[in-house]
Amino acid sequence: MSSKENQKALVEICHQLAAEGLTPGVGLLRGKAPFKVSVLDAIDAIKVFNQQFEAAKAAPAALSDKARIDQLEKRVAQLEQALAVMESRLEKLL
Repeated sequence: MSSKENQKALVEICHQLAAEGLTPGVGLLRGKAPFKVSVLDAIDAIKVFNQQFEAAKAAPAALSDKARIDQLEKRVAQLEQALAVMESRLEKLL
């Protein structure tokens, strides 16, 4: 495996550990990896995982419920307009 593939696999293992309720650490990651992992590679993978985890955790909190509802209402309005256009075109064809 290449270095990038190894790091990607290590980050995926970190996500699996987090899903199991465990905090990814160097020792735990090295023990779970199906290949030999250096301490530096494990640290790098954990750093990438932490960045991804924080970004995913912060994204839903960025919009309040009110803002999310407003956003969804606008999207529904757009879809209703598109549907009306398609219905009028369909009527012309029939």
